[in-house]
Amino acid sequence: MPRTKTSQSARDELVEIGRDLADLDNESAQIGKRIRDLRVGAGMTLTDLSKAAKVSIGTLSQLERGLVSPTVRTLYTVGNALGVAPAWLIDPSQAAGPSNSESTFIVRANRRQKFLDSGGIRKDIASPAASERLKGFFMVIEPGCGSGAEPYKHTGEEIGLILSGTLELSIDDESYTLNEGDCFAFESSRPHRFSNFGPRPASVFWVNAKI
Repeated sequence: MPRTKTSQSARDELVEIGRDLADLDNESAQIGKRIRDLRVGAGMTLTDLSKAAKVSIGTLSQLERGLVSPTVRTLYTVGNALGVAPAWLIDPSQAAGPSNSESTFIVRANRRQKFLDSGGIRKDIASPAASERLKGFFMVIEPGCGSGAEPYKHTGEEIGLILSGTLELSIDDESYTLNEGDCFAFESSRPHRFSNFGPRPASVFWVNAKI
């Protein structure tokens, strides 16, 4: 009897894993279709998008066919190149947030607009609409997750404060381990990446500035 129970439990676990994988495949396929529809609608070739997003043609082709899951960095760069927020590629139906006079100057903790939620990273817009040059984000990075293996860069400047947990931040060729209360700042044009190698989620208030 114990043997039969163990065998049944193993089969149930395999079925559950199969369902999870199917969900991931379905999400990747949907994201890929949105990328392709936007690209074609904009009259862009894969080569055009590759140059704009600085992502290889092979990777873009696999993304559009739903063969791979996009990293946070890829969602960010491809979304920017196509003129949409990374979160839109994941869920176009997401709410744009409340529309009232308060939202011009205030963003309540429970009314932050989702900017990105993928690959173990949640990124919500924390800055009110009145802030045009500065964009503040409340980020939560799960253990073992980050922006990806390859550094990325763009225009602007960045500053951030570690609210909880531990974050490893790489700028140029230097890596820094940041703990609760530590602050960082750098020019966005410097190659950078981040990851959480700690045992618990890391939360960060991260600000991007246009220059």
